Amino acid sequence: PTATRAWNGSAWVARDAAAAAPATRWMGRDRNAGDGVDVVQGTGSFGYGGYQEGVGYEDARARAEAERAEQEKWARWEAEDEERESRKAEKKAEKKAEDRAKKEKSRARRWQKYDEAWARLDADSGASSEPLRYADVPWPPKMKELLDREAGGASATDRERKLAYHRCVKRWHPDKFLARFRARLRADDAERVVERVEAVAKSLTIAYAASAS
Repeated sequence: PTATRAWNGSAWVARDAAAAAPATRWMGRDRNAGDGVDVVQGTGSFGYGGYQEGVGYEDARARAEAERAEQEKWARWEAEDEERESRKAEKKAEKKAEDRAKKEKSRARRWQKYDEAWARLDADSGASSEPLRYADVPWPPKMKELLDREAGGASATDRERKLAYHRCVKRWHPDKFLARFRARLRADDAERVVERVEAVAKSLTIAYAASAS
């Protein structure tokens, strides 16, 4: 016949042994362990050992310390990963700022060349008879930026913008441009030059209308 089993507070045992067991066990420890080592119910959520039976206290504590050391190691590695990603983001931001500064410097240099080329063209427009090629015309680096730049920036007043618009029109209106340079345009470049001059004039009109509204 199957022996009847009973719970003695820490394990299922035969009923005969259960009668004596409560007096010798308390909170999972065997007070009568002959080797002098506390025996606990394992480690884990409920102390050293969880539900594992017969785990020595020192072994359980060593295991818990090893687990804690393992957790600290991963926390340290995660912190190192976070720091590395932060440094990478900082370098990326610095590179982006450097690229933006280089781009602005290049743009300023292109506008400076534009101003200088027009100063030369204006100076010899009445005396020179040299053929004017498409590449000889000082085209604005950015048509959309021409009015703002001529006015002194996006924060220019309405009056400053209006005066800038009239200055630009005197230079870029197709009729005014051709009145000055038609005789000098090379025949094989004339159509292309006129097409782009009209595009610049149209861009100025659109920009001025947008600012006025």
